[in-house]
Formats: sequence, C-alpha cells, structure tokens
Amino acid sequence: MARKRPRKRTNKDIPAKGVLRDMADRLWSLAVRGDWANRCAVCGKRTSLQAHHLVPRQHAATRYELRNGCCLCAHCHTFNADTSPHLNAAGWLLWLKIHWRGCHDWYVTTVESGDHRRFDGVKTAAYYCGVICGLREYVEEEDFERIVGSRFSRWLEKQEDTDG
Repeated sequence: MARKRPRKRTNKDIPAKGVLRDMADRLWSLAVRGDWANRCAVCGKRTSLQAHHLVPRQHAATRYELRNGCCLCAHCHTFNADTSPHLNAAGWLLWLKIHWRGCHDWYVTTVESGDHRRFDGVKTAAYYCGVICGLREYVEEEDFERIVGSRFSRWLEKQEDTDG
C-alpha cells in the first residue's frame, strides 16, 4: 500500500494549505449543524447529520457563509427521492421555499445576482487562517481545538492579538 505524501507546510507554525481548507470545512460544517440545533431540517432527526451547501462549495465566495448551509441527516441529504438536493434539485428547492423561505430566498437572490461567483481573492494560507478565525465564534472552544489542534489555536490567538 502506497503511503500518502505529507502536504507541504507554509511554515513551522501554519499547516499546509490543504489541511487548513479541511479544518475550515469541518468548522463550517459544525457551525451549520449548530445553527440548525443539530436537527435535520427535513425530518428533525438528530443522528447522521451533515451540512449541505445550498450554493455548491466550489464557489469560494459563498463556501464558508453560514447562510449557505442547511443541516440534513444522511438519508434526507442523499437518498430521499422527494427532497434530496442531490437526487431532486427541483423538489428540494420547492420544499425549501415552503418550509424555509429565508434560506430559499437567500439562495435565489445569491444565484440570480451572481454573488456566488464574486470571489476576487486568492486562496492562500492567510485566507484560510482568516476563515478559520471567523468560524471560531460559532463553535465550542473544545471543538475548535479538537479540529485545529491546541498549538495552532494558540498561534492563531497570538496573531489575532498582534493584528487587533
């Protein structure tokens, strides 16, 4: 079995850019699930929860916006023929319009205006560090440290103290 090559680090204090992206994704997912009280928006289930991007995550402008997320159980997210955003996009949008009008309206406005495509930055390590710091307030401190590690968490705090 081939061993994975380690990702290239930015410096000794900052993990590799791909690791930072993975941390930001995990924090976003945790924050979205928390925003939805850890319940599936469709069926109310509290197990096998996943955070679904309303606007697909390849659009950097909205990837880490909490309004771009909805909490779904694995069944409703992937397998429910009536409401799964992956199996029935039209059914999902109709369901969203009926049950979560605010989410639906934000999605439609964002897509129609093209705001989801308006990312003019560069996805550097500094960009991901900013995203991670921005998501910190939406998750419990122990969850934050579990995801980013205590050493990197302390480094981020030092950076925030010197920047602010």
